[in-house]
Amino acid sequence: MRPGTAASRAALRRRSFEERLAARRNQAVEDAKFRARQAHGKLRRFVRIRFKKEEVVEALSLRRGDCNRCGECCEILFKCPFLKKHGDGTTTCGIYEDRPTQCRLFPLDRRDLNEVRGTCSFYFIEKPIKLERAS
Repeated sequence: MRPGTAASRAALRRRSFEERLAARRNQAVEDAKFRARQAHGKLRRFVRIRFKKEEVVEALSLRRGDCNRCGECCEILFKCPFLKKHGDGTTTCGIYEDRPTQCRLFPLDRRDLNEVRGTCSFYFIEKPIKLERAS
């Protein structure tokens, strides 16, 4: 095939289409893996909050920061029906005072931050700071 012939242009288009299809397939696989991690995280948080309260207290002692109202935690796997989005990019919770424990405690540990693609303003320290008595 000589460059510029109809056959070479068709081969180039076909290869380009196949490359786009492969990229789309790879993106779909990555999205599915991300959603699976989110589902696993939801189940892990549910179990820890309900059955491992001591672990939760210890984990939360390492959490620092404040909520930046991004709303990403309210859209893990599905959008919470009580999440209200505003034009300026902020969000509010329609049941903030009565929200479930899982919502109040998010994120429980560093792994949870990966489920919101890094938009959360909370962070975790390595060890709790232990203050010594002054002499």
